[in-house]
Amino acid sequence: MIQQISHQDLEHAYADAVNTIQSQMNFADAVQKLEEVARAGHGKAALFLAELYYQGFRVERDSLKAQYWQKLATMQA
Repeated sequence: MIQQISHQDLEHAYADAVNTIQSQMNFADAVQKLEEVARAGHGKAALFLAELYYQGFRVERDSLKAQYWQKLATMQA
């Protein structure tokens, strides 16, 4: 069963993941959290992931993943 997550909870999870990335700690865990938040409907998280994959910032550069997250961000806008 899919649980509804409030916008406030998504925003908090997004901020936590971004703070983790900026502090250079547990990067892989932060990316995984961003993916979860983006799939739950948080457009900024999807856009952030698109940029990570487009630029190859501490992840393997992947244009297909970048396009996927960009499209998801656009759909959630």
